[in-house]
Amino acid sequence: MASGPERTRVADLRAGALMSRAAAHLTDAGSETARLDAELLVSHAFGRDRTWLHAHPDATLDVDGARELGAWIERRAGGEPVAYIRGFKEWFGLRVATDRRALIPRPETELLAESAIAEIAARLVRDEQVVSVWDVATGGGAVALALALRFRAALALGRLRLLASDLSPDALELASENLAAHGVAQLVTLQVSDLLGGGNRPNAADRPPRADLVTANLPYVTTAEVDAAPGSLAYEPRLALDGGRDGLDVLRRLVAQLPERLAPGGVALLEVASRQASAVRGESERLPVSVAVTQIPDLAGIERVVRIARLDA
Repeated sequence: MASGPERTRVADLRAGALMSRAAAHLTDAGSETARLDAELLVSHAFGRDRTWLHAHPDATLDVDGARELGAWIERRAGGEPVAYIRGFKEWFGLRVATDRRALIPRPETELLAESAIAEIAARLVRDEQVVSVWDVATGGGAVALALALRFRAALALGRLRLLASDLSPDALELASENLAAHGVAQLVTLQVSDLLGGGNRPNAADRPPRADLVTANLPYVTTAEVDAAPGSLAYEPRLALDGGRDGLDVLRRLVAQLPERLAPGGVALLEVASRQASAVRGESERLPVSVAVTQIPDLAGIERVVRIARLDA
């Protein structure tokens, strides 16, 4: 039986003790989610999930594992997001690879994915027309991945076309890795593009066809908020965050492109920040085409997605 310093060391390496110490350290460092952060990092060190961690508080981590965990805790104490430390984020029931090439997928964006799935499903059952979907500012590809997995058969049969674009080649590289990891890379076209600009295609004839559905989670954080860099914003790419003085610069640009790039009868689904939906609605209703605009709330009643439907079908 272990005794003295050896016994103390073994006890210190138990899951419960590791979690308590990590949570205390992260609380002292100012983390608002210290307990959750500690659970995620300690369970990751064991190669298990949080449920297993709570069921096995006496499980012992080896010394090398504890040393690596300590480094992770220090990174988190310094403000680095848990998703970057672990290298993935659980999102929409998927394990999405994450690193500093792209924004970390947020729970709020699940509403955008759910809304897009409903739109595509309705079009696929309505008629036999090919449905063209464009996921703009795809980042690490979370929304495109969710759509590709849900409609794998329709994509393989040519009933659905899915284009995912981003201004950042690095973000697209991460998106490609995520799609490949889930076995759907061959079903999605990736393209470097500034919003709906069509990428590096000099001839209009070479541009993608008008989309029946546009989805977009654009930068909508204000410049002042990005400059202040609270929490994970200090680590995530500014290109994916900064929406200008009021957070609406990029959203305005995309809305202005819809008459040219959204097919008649098409729909755009735009994720927005809290209290931005009305402003985006106003921009949409000033377009030179007839539209119907709906603001879709999340479970907390916050209008997170703006649905813009062209009425000139």
